[in-house]
Amino acid sequence: MRTVIDMENIREKTFSSRKARRLRKNIVFYIVLSVVGVFMLLPTFVMLTSSVKTYEEYYSLQFRFFSEVWAFDNYVRVFSSNDDLFRWLGNTLFLILSNTVICTVSTIFVAYGFAKFRCKVADGVFMVLLCTMMIPWAVTMIPSYIIWAKLGLTNTFVPLVLPSIGGSAYYTFMFKQNMRGIPNEITEAAEIDGANSFVRLWTIIVPNCIPAIATMVLFTAMGIWGDYLGPLIYLRTPEKFNISLGLNMLRSQTTQGRQDTPMLLAASVLMAIPSIAMYFVGTKVFAKGISLQGGVKG
Repeated sequence: MRTVIDMENIREKTFSSRKARRLRKNIVFYIVLSVVGVFMLLPTFVMLTSSVKTYEEYYSLQFRFFSEVWAFDNYVRVFSSNDDLFRWLGNTLFLILSNTVICTVSTIFVAYGFAKFRCKVADGVFMVLLCTMMIPWAVTMIPSYIIWAKLGLTNTFVPLVLPSIGGSAYYTFMFKQNMRGIPNEITEAAEIDGANSFVRLWTIIVPNCIPAIATMVLFTAMGIWGDYLGPLIYLRTPEKFNISLGLNMLRSQTTQGRQDTPMLLAASVLMAIPSIAMYFVGTKVFAKGISLQGGVKG
């Protein structure tokens, strides 16, 4: 009897010691994460607080995180400093809409072909498609510019929109995995009922891929909203700038002989709001869309 009691005490002590070690590890782990999180959020915090500082306070030798007087007129001056601001916003929305629609439709068609139609060379072609993901955009940047310049299409939206017709290799892979998880029996039954491939795609496949499609739309829109290098390469006249390239022109705005940095920081805050909003609105859909890449039929 005493032996049994001793064994139970030993088990309780062992369990308590393991629980204590796990608790200490969790405490250390969350402390490290908290410190890293603070350092990651610090630049954003400084941007927010500095965007409401007055010009004199920002350039003061004494640094303060919080402003004594919140100068919200910095945000007003973002809209009043350039008459082309709303035109830049319209150009950006046009690029987002056109690229998102074209790229999504193209990717759906390509992924549908790889997922539901089999041929001897399909796997090889698909591997070549995935290999294109390994090529950095900087490698093709100069040849692409030379091609568009020879065609006389620089300073137009064509180089920023037309490449989307090729779809996306990454999202083709994601859509293919998603589509392969849809049982063939469903599409075969629709085929027996007289539905052709196009009808089967838009009535059966696409409705079951909504989370993956929403994920692609969300990330494509966020990428185009913050795109700076592409418009910088191809666009020349300010009337055709997107919002990223246009807000960069605000750097030329000066006050008392210095760059109006508080206004630039206010513009940066406004620039970040749509991306943050899109992320929070689509968080659940994004998580579901990513989860659909795994655990599907081979």
